[in-house]
Amino acid sequence: METIEIIDKTLKEKISAEHVEIIDDSHLHRGHKAAGGGGHYSVKVVSKHFENIDLIERNRMVYSALDDQINGQPKLIHALQIKTYTPSQWSGNP
Repeated sequence: METIEIIDKTLKEKISAEHVEIIDDSHLHRGHKAAGGGGHYSVKVVSKHFENIDLIERNRMVYSALDDQINGQPKLIHALQIKTYTPSQWSGNP
């Protein structure tokens, strides 16, 4: 399974994401020694669990859900740009 598929599946399972968009930006960081083999990704995540939750806590939820991919071996994610939306925010801003 590719990293993008793993990210998608994990977010849908762990935070009930209704919609996930993932962009692999790893090609922009070739030769970045600190990456340790992990890739660079941008994600947009839509979940009802983000209702009444501030931005910092939403990001914590995403990082927590992807902890194994960020800190595990092999390290799949080195850098992650996150944008989070509630379903009502997403319906007005796809």
